[in-house]
Amino acid sequence: MNKRSHYTGVYLFWAVALLVIPIWWISYPESSVKHNFKSFHVYGSQISALLGFSFFALSFVLSTRLNIIEDLFGGLDKVYHAHHSMAKMALLFMVAHPLLLALRWVPEDISKALWYLFPVHRRMEINIGSWAMWGVVVLLFFTLVVRLRYHWWKYTHKFLGVFFIAAVVHIFLTDPTMLGNLGLKIYIWSLSIAAFIAWTYKTLLFNFVKKKFSYRVTQINRLNEKVMEIELSPLHEGVRFIPGQFCFFSFRSPAISREAHPYTITQVKENGTIFIMVKSLGDYTGRLYDKLRSGAVGLIEGPYGRFDYKNGSHRQVWIGGGVGIAPFISWANDLIKHPSNDLKVDIFYCVNHSSEATHASVFQELQKVMPSAHLHLIIRDVQGFVKLSDVEDIAMKDIFICGPSDMRKALLLDSRKLNLNRNNIHYEDFDFF
Repeated sequence: MNKRSHYTGVYLFWAVALLVIPIWWISYPESSVKHNFKSFHVYGSQISALLGFSFFALSFVLSTRLNIIEDLFGGLDKVYHAHHSMAKMALLFMVAHPLLLALRWVPEDISKALWYLFPVHRRMEINIGSWAMWGVVVLLFFTLVVRLRYHWWKYTHKFLGVFFIAAVVHIFLTDPTMLGNLGLKIYIWSLSIAAFIAWTYKTLLFNFVKKKFSYRVTQINRLNEKVMEIELSPLHEGVRFIPGQFCFFSFRSPAISREAHPYTITQVKENGTIFIMVKSLGDYTGRLYDKLRSGAVGLIEGPYGRFDYKNGSHRQVWIGGGVGIAPFISWANDLIKHPSNDLKVDIFYCVNHSSEATHASVFQELQKVMPSAHLHLIIRDVQGFVKLSDVEDIAMKDIFICGPSDMRKALLLDSRKLNLNRNNIHYEDFDFF
């Protein structure tokens, strides 16, 4: 079984973002900033501007959902983690840029220093930069601090591209001497074009060029007060996927908004009918649980995800909790059809109460056809939380984790305490979708 590094994409994109520093260093740009400003603040403001630009540009590239980028990161969740991190770094450096410039009036004129941060300058190109910074500050404030409803967040997020264009205009107009170095100019133009293409593709073209598969909801089984299983049959061509992968689903129903959300395909029948599991956790999933009816059309985009037990060794541990059990259900259904003679797996199905173990029968069926698979039903009210230290020979096994954020973080912390090989730890995180 092959293992794929999850860090190739992280190293590559961060290297590209930080490459601007040595390029700038070689160029040693002169600055048009006056007022006997200390060189530390001059150059610090320039580096901050360039780093803010590079992180900002690459965050757009990471949002495209391209398969080649997902392969580099080992999963779309890892891509969105990097996208989120780079957006925060872009915000940090974009704010640091004018702050360092404003320090020229500290402590003599605090008022002037504060006003410098706002678009009230005589030079329009500086005002454009201020508008770009404040636009990003406001939009990321609503992303990171005030959690807007999904459809509002998605709508406002589209304007980030406008503020990026403003930032690029600001760079080229404010201090042309800084771009006297050919290498720096090529770097900025290259990232600018890449980011603009990425933003245009994701914002304007994605829904038209990205292939979608049409399905019809044929049956809904509400397994308990929170969880339901949706059965969908293809209207035309069906989606092809690897067990454990997920797709973005949107439903055409008068009572349900058309926003797309990711769900793992837990099972596929020979006729192409697929199953997904949905838990009522918020406004959208609550409406989906209450209002979705048979006959509704579902549009599917994907598949995504690189969470695959075939990337692990022959001795494995699967730990799933909540709807995070979905990829393991998908794997189990695949192994029921095609049992492995080599795979030895301990499956920890973690629930709060016994009534939440809605798919225990799938793993029990797997045990019958594949005796090397062992189900461990962990009921928190009875046994508490699962711990890696309780698993026999854990250091010799590959560990696959998917579940609530608190559970995943606790298990990852547990793995570090046990000094487990991080290449043996595999997880999927839906918190960033």
